[in-house]
Amino acid sequence: MLTSEPTATDKAALLEMLAVRRKDRGVTMAKLGELTGRSAVFVAAALNGQARLEPDTAATIASALGVDVATLAPLMDCPIRNSDPFKYRLHEMVDVYADALRDLTNEQFGDGILSAIDLSIQFERQGERAVITLSSKFLPYKQF
Repeated sequence: MLTSEPTATDKAALLEMLAVRRKDRGVTMAKLGELTGRSAVFVAAALNGQARLEPDTAATIASALGVDVATLAPLMDCPIRNSDPFKYRLHEMVDVYADALRDLTNEQFGDGILSAIDLSIQFERQGERAVITLSSKFLPYKQF
């Protein structure tokens, strides 16, 4: 366990310290989502260094975890995203099924793309299955 709070330059130690605080206080991602008005998926991404916290969200999380909001400053910067086996498998799913999903999207919506900017993600456990729902706005290509 960390004995002192990490500096802003030690993001890995910060993330570890926040995970320990969350565990020690029994605060779930769902609870942090409820407190912040954000989804548990978004909060979990932020607390893994993969999403950017707004100051008001950071303040709520800091309060819930008993840390100074300045401690969360590195999580208010744009993240540098990394890779691991779980992400690789999600990427593999996209590689295998993206062409099929694009064809279905084109058939049902026309020529365009699904927005990653206007996107919401839901995660749900159904027995031994994980259900990930991506809800994305369709953006048609313009003809000019």
